Amino acid sequence: MKLAHKAAIAATSMFLALGATVQARAADQYVSIGSCPIGCTAYTWSAGIAEVINKNVQGVQATAEETKGYVQNIKLMQGGDLEAAMATSLSAYDAYHASGNYKGTEPGQIMSWLSIAPVAMHVITRAESDIKTLEDLKGKRVGMGQPGGTSMLDADALMAHLGLEPDKDFEPFRVRLGNMADMLADKNLDAAMWNGSFPLPPLIKLVSQHDIRLIPVEDAVVEGLREKYPPYFRLSIPADTYKGVAGETPTYGLGNALVISKKIPEDIVYGMTKAIFEELEYLGGVHPAFKRVGKDSVLNGFGAPLHPGALKYYREIGVPGIEDFVKQTSQ
Repeated sequence: MKLAHKAAIAATSMFLALGATVQARAADQYVSIGSCPIGCTAYTWSAGIAEVINKNVQGVQATAEETKGYVQNIKLMQGGDLEAAMATSLSAYDAYHASGNYKGTEPGQIMSWLSIAPVAMHVITRAESDIKTLEDLKGKRVGMGQPGGTSMLDADALMAHLGLEPDKDFEPFRVRLGNMADMLADKNLDAAMWNGSFPLPPLIKLVSQHDIRLIPVEDAVVEGLREKYPPYFRLSIPADTYKGVAGETPTYGLGNALVISKKIPEDIVYGMTKAIFEELEYLGGVHPAFKRVGKDSVLNGFGAPLHPGALKYYREIGVPGIEDFVKQTSQ
């Protein structure tokens, strides 16, 4: 629990912003939920989930943790600093199987819990910019996301696929989304990249004062990326997700899920899962992504087997395809 004090302060701040009151109490089980920097979507999700758990699951104290992002989240879980975290389908799969970036770690320790919404690659510029295609990023100042987050890795992969090298073909800025939005507003960036679930809160703030353009990602680019990174899939950011962006924006993304440590007892995970599902209407007011969570979507984006506690609840409520999913992920 090395991050607990910082998380308690951050989570309390978020809960007050949501109009909730957080009360300190004794707990038999602490659950720190890793997310991303405060202001990003995953932090909002984690704070809302922590609040619901604290109100409805006796003996559990949950906190939302500010982290550098999904890549760091898995490492913090493996080091025992987090009990749960947001992760992409690719990182969850690699962590469970001790492959890829997590080769050499202990397999089977990080399990799937709850799917929320996919992350979508956003390529953002101001509306008056001369950047209209991905190729126009050459020679520009481009925000890439901060170290420790999957968005920076995704941005690096996209620019490499386009044949653009950092510091040679463009000037990279490796900072968090909130900073990138501010830099776009102040014209200190020409464009920014972020792979996250829409709507992104810093972009909502940005479009309240400035017109933006979302750059489309063409089919050929997505197909090329998928040859090297199969978990990527095609999706679009719907029209009017952001003020002033009237058309649908074709892009790509990854499955987005909450993972949890195998060490958390089954009854605790069962109780937390039940509480979240029974409070989805409230959570939909915390962030619109929760309005799309339900029995038909909860298995989307998983790259590892379900924790037994979550599996027990999903079987009870009759999640479609649950037994096929169990067979598939047990292989």
